[in-house]
Amino acid sequence: MSQILEGSHRCGRIEHSQQNGLPGADLTRVTQIMTVCPHRYVEMDAGDALFFHCNLLHTSGINTSDTKRWALIPCYNRKSNNPVFKHHHPQYTPLNKVRDTAILECQNLDDLSGKMFNVPGEDKTVNAK
Repeated sequence: MSQILEGSHRCGRIEHSQQNGLPGADLTRVTQIMTVCPHRYVEMDAGDALFFHCNLLHTSGINTSDTKRWALIPCYNRKSNNPVFKHHHPQYTPLNKVRDTAILECQNLDDLSGKMFNVPGEDKTVNAK
C-alpha cells in the first residue's frame, strides 16, 4: 500500500542517499518532517495510478503480484536551460505533441525495446553498490 507524508512537497527537495541498497530520502529529515506532515495511507485498486508532486515524500510496500509496478517520471526543462557540460542526460530534444487519445490507441503494450529504464548498476547518477 502506498504511503505519503501529506504536504511534505512544500519542504523542498530532500537529499537522497543509499538506504538498504536503494536510493532513499535522508531519514533524519524524514523523521523531522513526520512531526509536521501527517502520514497517510493511499488505498488503491489494481491498475490505479497515483500522481503527485516530485518532492512529496512517499513509499510503497513490496509488490507481491506477478506483474511489474510501473513508474513514469516525466522531467521537463526549458530549451534555453541546456546543461553547460555534455552529460549522460540528453541535451535538448523536442517533444512531438500527440492527441490525448494516443495512449488509448497504442497497440504496443509489451515491446520495451528502445525504452530507457533506471538500472541502478548502470545509472551514472546513482552510486549503486
